[in-house]
Amino acid sequence: MAEEMTGGCLCGAVRYRARGITRSGHCHCRMCQKAGGAPVVSWASVPPDGFEVTSGTLAAYRSSARAFRHFCPKCGSQITWREAENPKEIDISLATFDHPEKVTPQYHIYTSTQQPWLHIEDDLPRYPEGRH
Repeated sequence: MAEEMTGGCLCGAVRYRARGITRSGHCHCRMCQKAGGAPVVSWASVPPDGFEVTSGTLAAYRSSARAFRHFCPKCGSQITWREAENPKEIDISLATFDHPEKVTPQYHIYTSTQQPWLHIEDDLPRYPEGRH
């Protein structure tokens, strides 16, 4: 998807633009569940040069040895996830886009930790761990 998209946090202090979405999916890992306060978090991936904060400043939290999560320091909205070392892409929380309906998720990952009471009836591929 070459279309430029915009988005931001709940309070409006952080705004961004994204270009070059390469893929999108639903993550069921426990870290996303805890960071998002939800049973699943949907992400859209862009190349590192495809994400730009246009107003405000993101705060960073090293959620694991592998990655940072970036969020609005005022309202706490989780905006991005990126690998700490040599990121090849940036994952943007799909719900923070102004028009998330324009991006269709393509898969489910970390279904080994999907909540047993959550039943998503779709035909998307499912991966017990990451997408390889």
